[in-house]
Amino acid sequence: MPSVFRFVPIGRGGDQDGCLTGDQDGCLTPDLKGQYMRSFVAAFTLSALCAAPAAAQDARVFVNGNIGSGSHTQNLAQSAEFTAYDETGSWEAQHEIKQGRFFDVGGGFRVMRNFSVGASYTVDAKDTRDVTVTARVPSPLFTDTLRTASGLATGLEHSEKALHLQALWHLPVTVQFEVTLFGGPTLFMVEDSLVESVTSSEVGGDFSAVNLQSVATIGRDNNTTGFNVGLDTRYMFVQNIGLGAMLRYSKGSVDLAPPPNTASENLKVDVGGLEIAAGLRFRF
Repeated sequence: MPSVFRFVPIGRGGDQDGCLTGDQDGCLTPDLKGQYMRSFVAAFTLSALCAAPAAAQDARVFVNGNIGSGSHTQNLAQSAEFTAYDETGSWEAQHEIKQGRFFDVGGGFRVMRNFSVGASYTVDAKDTRDVTVTARVPSPLFTDTLRTASGLATGLEHSEKALHLQALWHLPVTVQFEVTLFGGPTLFMVEDSLVESVTSSEVGGDFSAVNLQSVATIGRDNNTTGFNVGLDTRYMFVQNIGLGAMLRYSKGSVDLAPPPNTASENLKVDVGGLEIAAGLRFRF
């Protein structure tokens, strides 16, 4: 006859006759059946929860593309002196530099279960601004008499590019959804337009007023280093393609050489700022 194996019920005091004779009800009580069922459900649930993050980490390479906007605004003041009619005149210009839309592309490679290294490259859309210039011009008739004139310098541009190196820590929530924290150093590349000089013209024959006839501008550029930190979220609606959003804060400060015959000190421009973006997510 084939062998029959039976469970010995817990708490029966060693009475095994029912198990040996085939009396299954005497061996597996309703309470014990419930314990087995609860254990099975708990094991299945735990396996499912563990499998989701593991599946989310199968991809080793990721690529992100974003379009976003920054919120940083800075006021920059310029001033200079010049000679007219053997006296000293001056002018000053007030710049308002705004951070606007930007495009960002980046990617990385997973080196550990939750850790990746990567980089992203950001290009700002050029900020075009108009700058009010105020000049104080000496009089040809009277000493220590300055006449004031104002004009507008148009079409000055500010642009920023940034290379962000990043260490990334991935926090899978489900198979499709993941949150990533990142940070690292940043290389900023900055170009800007500055006021170089002004030209005035006399109004009428009494030399009581002047006009600001023209404003000359000059381009300056420089690089600097800073840092970036932030978080990225992504939802993969198919296996390799998804959507995401990014919040990043970066900061740096660049020195721009002053135009000739103006201030002797470099002009300091802050770069970076708080940025919000959204776009496509790819993983392979």
